[in-house]
Amino acid sequence: MSTYKAWIQNQVTSYDKLQISEMDIPEIKKGEILIETKSATLNFADLLLSSGLYQSNPKTPFVPGFEAAGVVKKVSKQSKFKVGDRVVGATTVFRSGRYGSFGEYCISSENLTYSLPEKISFNAGAAILMSYLTSDFALVRRANIKKNDLVLINAAAGGVGISAVQLAKNYGAKVVAAVGSDEKKEFINKFNPDLVINYQKENIREIVEQKYGKRPVDIFYDQVGGEMYESGIKLLKSEGKALIVGFASGNIPSQLLSYLLVKNITVMGVFMIDFESNNKNYLSERLEGIFNQYLNKEIEPVYKVIKFEEIVDNLELIGSRKSIGRIVAEI
Repeated sequence: MSTYKAWIQNQVTSYDKLQISEMDIPEIKKGEILIETKSATLNFADLLLSSGLYQSNPKTPFVPGFEAAGVVKKVSKQSKFKVGDRVVGATTVFRSGRYGSFGEYCISSENLTYSLPEKISFNAGAAILMSYLTSDFALVRRANIKKNDLVLINAAAGGVGISAVQLAKNYGAKVVAAVGSDEKKEFINKFNPDLVINYQKENIREIVEQKYGKRPVDIFYDQVGGEMYESGIKLLKSEGKALIVGFASGNIPSQLLSYLLVKNITVMGVFMIDFESNNKNYLSERLEGIFNQYLNKEIEPVYKVIKFEEIVDNLELIGSRKSIGRIVAEI
């Protein structure tokens, strides 16, 4: 077989114009892996990629999909992987590659591909990969989280937010979980945050300061931007740290530098893919530890499994921010 089935973007436009069609199975380049995709995770970044709003834009036609779990089908010379290995990986579509995970095959970067233990399903591996590795990278590497730190997590019921809540608790921190509905507020309580706030109905600053005192937050974990970012920044204590993970609201804040100066606040970008070449072993070691937490039942990834044909319909849920946890497509 020289072609494979995939969701294909034929022009830069809305994600709902994706169509199921055939792509030629690609040849790999140095440092790349051809994966037979078993599970693919849906991300907000897929919406940006389709509409041309992502930081890099692949040539059309291309297949979206940033992360995959599957079986190695082809490797470069001197690869640490071999054909038949079970793996999870970030696809090269994030850096203008054309062969993302929304198809029967995809291309991943070897330095962002990791062995998947036999005891972990493809679906669970796909749900864990980028969400937990991103949150661990943010909290541990960037913010140097410490026991009893107070961590404010925005969009805490999303796939990445849930991972941040669980890992922060595992690392001994106190967690304030900010969510956007009463349904999400009820849901996130199962992971034992110390305080849960529905920011659509409640004043987050008043509630947090009433419980913990004025500007009590050590680490602010933000994936949304916009108004909630402004609220979180103003809750940071002196020498507090803001982790910038994404801008799901579509509103990228412009930071008033004078406020950061007088409040001694540090704003940190979180983009672990920068470690693809630099310090690549660090991410591999951290993911191995995360997989061990999963096998020891210390974390619980939350995800819904859908069919390949349902990918576009479920991207709509992500775009409207109605989803809870992650969405994983079986290919």
